[in-house]
Amino acid sequence: MGRSPTAPAYSKRKRRRRRTAGDGEGAALLDCFSNLPDDVLLAITSRLPTRQAVSLSALARRFRHLPTLFPRVESVSISDPPFPIPMRNTPPVILRRLDVTPTRRLVPAALRRFIEAAADNGVSELAVRLRRRACLPRDIFSISSLTVLSLDTCAVPRASAVACPRLLTLKLYSLFISQETITALLSVATGLERLEIVFCTGLVGGCTVESSTVRSFLFRPALEQRDVTLRTAGLRTITLYTRPRTQRVRLAPAPEVRKAYLHVSNSSILTFRMRPFLDAGTSLASLTLRGVAMTLLSAEYKDTLKLPITFQDLTILSVRLDFSCESEVLFLLKLLESCPSLQQLTVSDAEKHKEETSLSFADHKERLAKVSCLADSLVQFNFVGFKAGDYQKELLVFLLNRATKLKKVGVRFPNSEDDAVRWALSVRKAPIERKSTKFNLCHLELEYP
Repeated sequence: MGRSPTAPAYSKRKRRRRRTAGDGEGAALLDCFSNLPDDVLLAITSRLPTRQAVSLSALARRFRHLPTLFPRVESVSISDPPFPIPMRNTPPVILRRLDVTPTRRLVPAALRRFIEAAADNGVSELAVRLRRRACLPRDIFSISSLTVLSLDTCAVPRASAVACPRLLTLKLYSLFISQETITALLSVATGLERLEIVFCTGLVGGCTVESSTVRSFLFRPALEQRDVTLRTAGLRTITLYTRPRTQRVRLAPAPEVRKAYLHVSNSSILTFRMRPFLDAGTSLASLTLRGVAMTLLSAEYKDTLKLPITFQDLTILSVRLDFSCESEVLFLLKLLESCPSLQQLTVSDAEKHKEETSLSFADHKERLAKVSCLADSLVQFNFVGFKAGDYQKELLVFLLNRATKLKKVGVRFPNSEDDAVRWALSVRKAPIERKSTKFNLCHLELEYP
């Protein structure tokens, strides 16, 4: 069957010829970056992050050798053994950070070779996280160039040598370590500023931390630790948790502390005097009391009508108290009277299973009206776990009327308390209102101009 004379003629598509350097116009399309000498390329890539500089080596064969010429490597992350050493030995590359997170169990010898190679390259930050609690090399604390060390889910041999005088940050998470090793670390690292000990085992009987240089301290004991002693006079920030089986806590005063978070678990055998620490914290800017901390402090300050100190710099206060316990409510009033510059207040209702006794808000209203910070400086108030009790409703209404400089109010409550919350907040209408759900509780946030 022949083609119709009116059908269009289809011509074969011509393939374009690739231009070469010899073509006049193509000479301007040359890649000048690839023809640069190595010293110029290193000068350019040294100003890039390590990840971007190494990615350049995958673009062309011309750049594959660049990582071996880098004088400094910012970060190396390794997850699967065997561990290749992506650095030359002569001259050594300056390595800043090394992250080791293997996906399967290792023996100490397999990890020792790579850590020793990193130490020869002057590694300053080392992070090791194992899937199971495997034993680390004995010389893990003998890298003299270390300034930051983070160990997670590991075990430290008891006869480990300690020689890291430049250490500034030490993080120990789920670590098996002895008290002797911790004491040796604190004595050698004379410039240590940040210390975190979380769920560490091997501390038979208890844990003792003594240091005059630590500025930031986080401590969460393991279940079997009965005795905790903390003597860190130079603290600026402290986060302390206790466990139900903890029997004794010794917290030495820290006059320079600026931020304190104290979470004390309920325990009938606990001995913990918090008053000396609080009396010395005249420079506090943020104070958080959780658990039964308010119960212990209210008992220690029971015989004092007013706190003997004034927190001039305290702007953030967060407490958890039982509104059915008059001693805890009175201690909250004492705290508010001692905070003339308070700006943010958070009150959490403690869920008690015992039968609640009703307190009269009228007994405390006159004293609460004399608190200067409520009218002069308070700008944000949060109520967590609001319940439709007479005391809580009247307290919320009082704060809305008294705090004239209030900018934000947040209330978290169960769904069954929605009507009571709406009634209390109706005394002061807000132009901006947001409602959401957090932790199976309704969260209502109001903003005022």
